[in-house]
Amino acid sequence: MGLRAKIFIAFLGILAVLVGFTLYVTNTQTTAFERARISEELRAVQARFEDKFKTERAHTLKLVATITSDQKYRSFLQQVRDNFFSFAEEVAIDTGADLVSIFDEDLKLRGISPDKEGARISKERLAWIKRAAALPHITDTFEGVLEDGHQRALVQSMQGKLLNMVHVPLKESLTDDYALGVVSVGHEIDNGWVKSLISGAGAEVQVIFHMDKNPVASNLTKGAGGNILAAALGQASEVGGFTLDGERFIMLRGVFEQAGRPAGYIFAASLDKAMAPFVAMQWNIVYTAAAALLAGIFVILFITNKIVFPIRLLVDGTRRVMTGDYDFQLEKHTDDEVGELSEAFSHMVDGLKEKEQIRSLFGKYVHPSIVSDIMENPENLERGGTRKVQTLLFSDIAGFTTISEGMDAEALVSFLNEYMGAMADQIAAAEGIVDKYLGDGIMAFWGPPFTKDNHALSACRAALGMQRRLAELRAQWKQQGRPEIGMRIGLATGDVIVGNIGSEQSQDYTCIGDTVNLSSRLEGVNKLYGTGVIIDHATREMAGDLLVTRELDTVQVKGREEGTRIFELVGLNGEVADRDCDQFRTYENGLALYRAGEFARARAIFESAGLADDPASKCMLAQCQEFEVNPPAEWNGVRALDVK
Repeated sequence: MGLRAKIFIAFLGILAVLVGFTLYVTNTQTTAFERARISEELRAVQARFEDKFKTERAHTLKLVATITSDQKYRSFLQQVRDNFFSFAEEVAIDTGADLVSIFDEDLKLRGISPDKEGARISKERLAWIKRAAALPHITDTFEGVLEDGHQRALVQSMQGKLLNMVHVPLKESLTDDYALGVVSVGHEIDNGWVKSLISGAGAEVQVIFHMDKNPVASNLTKGAGGNILAAALGQASEVGGFTLDGERFIMLRGVFEQAGRPAGYIFAASLDKAMAPFVAMQWNIVYTAAAALLAGIFVILFITNKIVFPIRLLVDGTRRVMTGDYDFQLEKHTDDEVGELSEAFSHMVDGLKEKEQIRSLFGKYVHPSIVSDIMENPENLERGGTRKVQTLLFSDIAGFTTISEGMDAEALVSFLNEYMGAMADQIAAAEGIVDKYLGDGIMAFWGPPFTKDNHALSACRAALGMQRRLAELRAQWKQQGRPEIGMRIGLATGDVIVGNIGSEQSQDYTCIGDTVNLSSRLEGVNKLYGTGVIIDHATREMAGDLLVTRELDTVQVKGREEGTRIFELVGLNGEVADRDCDQFRTYENGLALYRAGEFARARAIFESAGLADDPASKCMLAQCQEFEVNPPAEWNGVRALDVK
């Protein structure tokens, strides 16, 4: 993903977070505000409803009490004792009630108001009021009024209608504590009653009075009222909200405890409709954000062109430098941070170019690994050394003096270059460092920090590889009529001083110490034993069991006081024939007798048929024969050598 895309994504992310956070906070706060406002308005409607009930009942009670206590009416009642229909009509006219009925102490209907003023009372109305009066909750109310002589005011259901009822006792004397009958005055709760209730309230308030889960009065259509009623009654709490067809509502719910049937009221208002103006504002915010995003794209394109183009040049330059092109330069077009970065990059490339020139120049004279170490750690250029355990290798061409005398100078140099190059490749392949070329000889070493693994084993692998490669070259040289040379290698492992050694004017990164001398001496010892590679005991121990070796002898080389156990390096495990391994064991049996001073028995083994053609056995045979004639005065199993 490019820088421009990342900047755009970051801008888009920040814008999305800001817009999302703004919408979330404003929506949350506005929703909470609207919930509180609607709930407050619903409570106001409920208070208005309760006030209307109280006012209506108080007014009715006052009028009925006045009428029944008036002497004129009482005289009238005594005259029409068995027929109170005209009295019921008068009460209905005075109170504005929808229903006035009068029952005697036996709960027989004595009077009822007509549907309309002056109209005749229909049979259906008489039958309806008689059925209503027979309902248990109506009967219980009448009996209570007759028994204690006290009035009752409550909402009751009567034959599918809800009425705000007032039941007043009809007494023969005002001082009586019992009643001779009951005057029931009711105002029907219908759509008109609801309309007067919510007059002045918010238009969004929806009022439903219900009975038996059916609306009986509402300011809604029948279908809409039924849907809202069903959704509201499905909620457990009487205060809260519900959802209908995805629309959220806030509601306030109540019940009429003594209505005789399940009845109550619901006040509700749509939260989503109240939130509609805010939702429109939210969309305006989204449109504004989209416009800001579009404008931001153009701004980002303009700004990123100023940034991305120089960075792309830097990336291109970096890739070219990675491929070794140090001639790439960046021009400083601006004075800002990008311009400073371009200038710093050019300085860096100049520095890399200079270092590469140094590496290329000195790599011809010093091993590339040493050059890399010096480039990474310039302090290593200081004179001095560090004591480390290293494995040293010395190699030499057998009979080089004779060979060189038979070749002209140009042919000899070409021949040596081919030989040295092939041997150096084998050393480098095994993580070795060619220290120097000594005429026809090579000095190399292995050890930290240049060799990561077992440096003694790596050196042994290199020695075996050098002998194999030389065998391949001999076959080629034979066909070309060139000399078929042999090579001797000596390996030793031990403490050496590694570092820059020399004067202020001339230094050499090399190794010095007794181990270096021992390795050089072991290379020469190969002449005596007729071997190709000799290693010391320390190298054998560190290299481990992956090698196949033959212990040759214990020798005291020139320049050392103690003896050194030496081994012929034959090959790696799995590369040496079983017959040769058997021969080596026979040789080592003879070596054990030789060290014990039993020269005659040792001689018998070394001159056996199995070792007859072995140069090392011939060397040991000659030594045994000499010691048989001239036994050493003090024999410790160590052979002193004068070979350099």
